[in-house]
Amino acid sequence: MTDVAISAGLLLKQIGTPREIAAFFELIERHKPKSAAGSLALVTDRLYRRTVPGEAFDALVEQLDECRRILRGVPSSSEFWSEFDLGDRSVGVDRSAPNLADAFQPVFSALNRSIEVARLDKKNLGHYRPLRLQALDGSKSYEHEYMPLEDFEKPDIRPIWLE
Repeated sequence: MTDVAISAGLLLKQIGTPREIAAFFELIERHKPKSAAGSLALVTDRLYRRTVPGEAFDALVEQLDECRRILRGVPSSSEFWSEFDLGDRSVGVDRSAPNLADAFQPVFSALNRSIEVARLDKKNLGHYRPLRLQALDGSKSYEHEYMPLEDFEKPDIRPIWLE
């Protein structure tokens, strides 16, 4: 069964099912008008369907913190979970959490850990390797791991992890 993973240097960490991660990004898109900065583009565009370069990690952390702050004010409800038809299998969410920030805490934690690992690459290797989401499923994982970064940057690309 295909899941979604975050790739950060040598780290490939499972973060959820495709439906869970699609719901995560849909929620952020819905609530981004509540953002103090008015834009969460590193999350809703770059991380969602492309790559996030190392030079943008600080801004990405700030935007993820802003997303968490916004989602903390959105209660978790059975209507929400049924709207996204997440199925019975849960990898990256806690459906019993009181709010959506807590529900998606495993996703936020995995993303933050990935940024830390990518920063260690800069320290140890002298360069950043960008963050990217990819399918986590045998041959797809392998294909995506070795895809040229340029393929992730096509302007009309559909998120590769939704394949």
